[in-house]
Amino acid sequence: MRTDVPKDRGATAPESPISAVSILFNGNPLAIWIYDTVTLKFLDANQSALTQYGYSREEFLELKLSDIVISGEAEEIPCRPLEGQPGPAADLVQRHRRRDGTQLNVAVRSNELHHLGRVCKLVIAEDITERWHLNAELVQMAHHDALTGLPNRTLLADRMASAMSSAQRLKHRTAIICVDLDNFKKVNDWYGHTVGDEYLKHIAGLLTSRLRGMDTVARLGGDEFAVVLGEISSADAAGLVGKMLLQALNKPALIGGYTMEPRASLGIAIYPDHGSDMHQVWRAADAAMYRAKRAGGNRFAVAGPDAGSTADDSQSLDGSLRGMLAAGGPLLHYQLQYSAQGGLRAAEAFLRLKDHCQEYIHPDRAIARAEDNGMIYPVGRCVVDAVCRQIDQWNKTMTRPLRVAVNISPMQLKRKEFAQETARSLKRWKIDPACLEMEIIERAIINVDEILPEMQELSGMGVRFTVDDFGTGYSSLQHLHRLPISTVKIDRSFVHRLCDASSSYPIVKAIIAVGHSMKMEVVAEGVEQEEQRTILSRLGCDGMQGYLLSRPVPAEELARQMAKVPADRDADHRIGPPSVRPSGAARNIRPLTA
Repeated sequence: MRTDVPKDRGATAPESPISAVSILFNGNPLAIWIYDTVTLKFLDANQSALTQYGYSREEFLELKLSDIVISGEAEEIPCRPLEGQPGPAADLVQRHRRRDGTQLNVAVRSNELHHLGRVCKLVIAEDITERWHLNAELVQMAHHDALTGLPNRTLLADRMASAMSSAQRLKHRTAIICVDLDNFKKVNDWYGHTVGDEYLKHIAGLLTSRLRGMDTVARLGGDEFAVVLGEISSADAAGLVGKMLLQALNKPALIGGYTMEPRASLGIAIYPDHGSDMHQVWRAADAAMYRAKRAGGNRFAVAGPDAGSTADDSQSLDGSLRGMLAAGGPLLHYQLQYSAQGGLRAAEAFLRLKDHCQEYIHPDRAIARAEDNGMIYPVGRCVVDAVCRQIDQWNKTMTRPLRVAVNISPMQLKRKEFAQETARSLKRWKIDPACLEMEIIERAIINVDEILPEMQELSGMGVRFTVDDFGTGYSSLQHLHRLPISTVKIDRSFVHRLCDASSSYPIVKAIIAVGHSMKMEVVAEGVEQEEQRTILSRLGCDGMQGYLLSRPVPAEELARQMAKVPADRDADHRIGPPSVRPSGAARNIRPLTA
């Protein structure tokens, strides 16, 4: 629309209408052009359009509409509405191409007109690229987890509804899997939130990579994830997926500089088998997940017929812990630990609490809950005192003293009063401190400066310390050497694979060698097969513990077992299975009961 501007005839002369139209066209900050609706050839363009697309006027007027509108974005293609954007409504939003090949999002508004005897269109093309990207980011943030990029709870609900609608329409099933990481709070506490974030992103990647395109993995917050299986044939098929996910999670991985082997509890529910709507199926999956966690974690559970009525047992567990404290003492079971020569080396105490279904809760679950709700200090103090009382009772009937191990939370060792509280229990029950052994998990060693003072004070009294779950890759030998450690326990996962094709034999052999080189005894836990015991004895492992040798039993039952021990005053009390005999390769470590 090139028009001639009249010559200036003085300041008082009124501006012509043609001049005003020219200013609105050429001086407009928005890109404007005119094109022929038949040939699609550009007839005119203002300076803003030339600048926006990077052409000179001569170059632009040689182009057609198809030269800047990306294929599939022309007017005859159904347009995408510009939703939620401020300003006048656009006819459509297109992707355009600049002279240099870069692309931009453009809100297009057009009006038909007659120009130079042709039917044309005047187009206003506003560059909204930045605004478009910002809107996309806001949509992403509203529906996705910021840390992992996975769908969040809002988008998960939409995907669940869609999957269930499809299942109802096509007569198939869909499944929901609740995933809760085991002991994730400890990862944050011991390694910091930066490592914790990397841990969560690692989990997100593992879950996503193992599923189909039709499935959805979401993060609900904290250590909670969820999976929607878009189409499955049966509960057994969903169980296979649960097993596959656990196998993927259990593989050791380097996260934040630490070798970790993630664990999780999974609950699976099927639509329409376990509920007629989203909320019922979700409750069933959540209840199944808690059942898996109560059973010890690192496993999956499929919802039963009455799964929807099962509630979160956290409040029930809190009540059990409070009831234990009110009753004045915990229920403890004890598992025997044997020396390599077949004699009794020690016993380990396990806390026994029952849930609302009167089923025993795994000790790790009870301790984790006590840590979460702040009850770990009174609970831990109560357990130590109960163990001292039990040692006193046994020692009154035994000819030789028995050492008993009790599991200690790192949070207890960080408490300055812990050593003195323990000293008071030892004094109250007149117990030799050497009869008390405290087990700390290997991952606590990273906080060596925080736990060292209390450990040194307790060790000075004569209390022994054992590192549990040794070999999982969390500790530093330098830190281990700084602590008053007497014994290391090989993690049961290595003992379990000792006879498998993917044998952990070299790892177990190395742990025993390292322990002995540091003047520590080495005990293997989780011994369940005769072949495992034979290999451990041949490698010189000092002690063994597991279901093959004995199971955790009440104190009264343990006393009956010990009462059957013959009055043998040789190297040790042979209360273990008769087949346990000294090995020529074993170190002759004299147990406390010897």
